[in-house]
Amino acid sequence: MNIVEINRIEMMRKRQAYFSAVAEEYTSFADFIRMQDFWLAIMGIQLTEYEDHIELYIQLDLTEYEQYYVIKTPDDNLTVSDVIQWQDNYCCNSLLNVNT
Repeated sequence: MNIVEINRIEMMRKRQAYFSAVAEEYTSFADFIRMQDFWLAIMGIQLTEYEDHIELYIQLDLTEYEQYYVIKTPDDNLTVSDVIQWQDNYCCNSLLNVNT
C-alpha cells in the first residue's frame, strides 16, 4: 500500500467517524433526513433513502467516489456502517471495512 492509499483510507475513517457522530443523534431515518439533507446537499453529499438504510454518496473527482451507509443499530439508534463502497486506486468498485 502506498502513501496515497494510506492517506485516502485515513480520510475515509475520519469521514465515517464524523458521519457516525452525526447519525447517532437520531433514532429515525426520517428525522435524520429532515435535519441533515439540506446541509449535506450544500456540502456536495448526495443522500438517498432506502427501506433499511440511507446512502451518503460523495463524488470526489471524475473517477473517485465514496458511499457511506447510515443504518439502525439493535437499540434503534442510527450509526454509519464501517463498510463503505469506494472507487479504489485500481478503478474497481470495492467494499472496504475502514476499521479493520
